[in-house]
Amino acid sequence: MKRLPIGQSDFKTIIEEDMYFVDKSLLIKEVIESGNVLLITRPRRFGKTLSQSMMKYFFDITQNNDYLFKNLKIYKEKNIIEKHLNKHPVIYITFKDLKSNNLKKMHDLLAMELSRLYIKHEYVLKVLNKREKAVFNKIMDREALDADYENCIRSLSEYMERYYGKKVIILIDEYDTPIQQAYLHGYYDEIISLIGNLFGMALKDNVYLEKAVLTGITRVSKESIFTGVNNLKVSTVLNELFNDKYGLTKEEVEETLKYYELEYEEDEVIDWYNGYNFGGVEIYNPFSIINLVDEKKIGPYWMNTSGNYLIRKLIKEGTVNIKDSIEKLLNGEKIESKINETMVYGDLHINSNESIWTLFLFSGYLKWIKETKEGYRRYTLAIPNKEVRMFYEDTVLLMFEEENIQLDNILINLINGHIEEFKEDFQKLTMNTLSYFDVSGEEPERFYHGLILGMSVGLKEKYIIKSNRETGLGRADVILIPKDKTDKGIIIEFKKFYKNEKTLLNSAQNGLKQINEKRYEEEIKNYGINDIIKVSIAFDKKEVEIVSNLDKEEENNERKDLEYELKLKSIETAKKLKEMGLTKEQIIQATGLSIEEINILYK
Repeated sequence: MKRLPIGQSDFKTIIEEDMYFVDKSLLIKEVIESGNVLLITRPRRFGKTLSQSMMKYFFDITQNNDYLFKNLKIYKEKNIIEKHLNKHPVIYITFKDLKSNNLKKMHDLLAMELSRLYIKHEYVLKVLNKREKAVFNKIMDREALDADYENCIRSLSEYMERYYGKKVIILIDEYDTPIQQAYLHGYYDEIISLIGNLFGMALKDNVYLEKAVLTGITRVSKESIFTGVNNLKVSTVLNELFNDKYGLTKEEVEETLKYYELEYEEDEVIDWYNGYNFGGVEIYNPFSIINLVDEKKIGPYWMNTSGNYLIRKLIKEGTVNIKDSIEKLLNGEKIESKINETMVYGDLHINSNESIWTLFLFSGYLKWIKETKEGYRRYTLAIPNKEVRMFYEDTVLLMFEEENIQLDNILINLINGHIEEFKEDFQKLTMNTLSYFDVSGEEPERFYHGLILGMSVGLKEKYIIKSNRETGLGRADVILIPKDKTDKGIIIEFKKFYKNEKTLLNSAQNGLKQINEKRYEEEIKNYGINDIIKVSIAFDKKEVEIVSNLDKEEENNERKDLEYELKLKSIETAKKLKEMGLTKEQIIQATGLSIEEINILYK
């Protein structure tokens, strides 16, 4: 059997070493027949780098790679083979390693990558004049001005066209990596001008350009990167262009598993790795399928790779709407959002729902099901498969683990009827962790909705969690229905304090009143559970007031305990009076005991 290409994205190595290769070579034909400047966006590890590598070896005029393609589908396209196989000068550059937490290092990494590019094509010095050579050498030595770096890809295309007498093909892999890094580490505005000018000069009105293909996760817009590039053709997960050329189709998955004689449950593979919709084609995650074959067992392979940090950050710091939507997604529901194919990283900072869901969709953490309103770019979205669902669940639990919040422990006192201890623990919790969930300090509800989200994940083994569902005559914030019917059901209502309520206690009492008046307990009772704890939590920033139906029960218990203690004292007094020889009537008058109680005493 052929070796699996795990961790290998160099096309030549895969073919020469006869590794297993899913033939996507007809992508080359589609690229040739498409626009002059192509931008292809797909999630990470869906074959973008391998495809760019394949096209580099196909077009590169400096090589003779006929043997690499003779057994592939593209080789049957004789006209394309004759006109294009190793017939074009190629500029190939990857930005996948441009990752840095500061601007200076990013600038150095970019200069290093451009220096390597120039060193590789040093032969063009033969056709350059003295001034051109001087700048060329400075770029190789990493001593050039920013303006020279910004213009260097365009200049190199001019020099290569001069050298070969043919226009150039430019291939840029993972073009948006430095942009995402800059956003994450706070130097976004500084890097965007440099990157924008680099691409703009290379792609806009470049008379030396035959074709350009850029790949990345998102289409970055409003940052001048593609300003004026009016011949740009874009392929995203939403449109049909190249829709079956990245990732694996169902037929390709079946063929792969059959080749490796792997016995599997089709439904299980579908549940774990299918679900992606690329321009109307059903797509499986290729990275996970390859690792499934290698390990011969189901597992969250794609989720265990790098690249999740930004998504985790957006979930943690998300608004109430974001957290509510993630809860719905985890419950198997769908959400609806406008999707802007031109990604605006700057809008992520203000928690723009549109930008966040766009990033989640293009990054592979959501799938689109249908366009809900044609022409308005509104789509129905859902979690694509079980592997991605596990990522969401793990992310939520990690948020609580980082703050050492044990959701089970929060509820133990409540379930046991120790309401005062529960109040104390919950108030400490909000004081210590509110800032963690509410980074902006402007929306304290994030903490409480984050808590609900955590409950929906962390307590799912013990409870059926329902949040903001129709129950009785209204909508409860969270309902916990125990799977063990001997346990108690729990209703929690969160109330934001408003000044007209005068006090936080009034606000909490209003919440409890709402639970009763709206009959939120009806859904729990439908499960055959009648022992229900009702809690109203009112908050004003970090201040919290809690009331519940257990408050009244505790008062009754305390009253009963006091009455019992008084009764015991009266009985002890009666005993002494009896020993002193007082009559029953005198003892009743002195102790307040009844004649029945006195008779028992005499017996």
